[in-house]
Amino acid sequence: MKFTIECDMKDRWVPQFLGMLKAMEYCGRIGASRNVALYADGDGDFRPKFNWTDPLPMPAKPNNAEAAGQSPPDKGYLFDAG
Repeated sequence: MKFTIECDMKDRWVPQFLGMLKAMEYCGRIGASRNVALYADGDGDFRPKFNWTDPLPMPAKPNNAEAAGQSPPDKGYLFDAG
């Protein structure tokens, strides 16, 4: 499936965000399983806004404990299509 996402974020976060996407692409290309993360500094100035047009599937919920109403130790979110 090919789709387009529109993103609005502060200039200083764009290189980190693009780096995360490139790391995801690299892992997929070489067949490596890794956690790829971006520190979402909600107390700082990281306030991204994302938009896309339908029809796309509903966004997934995290697979980790936080999705079940529990807080994992690192307070992160894990998404894995299995």
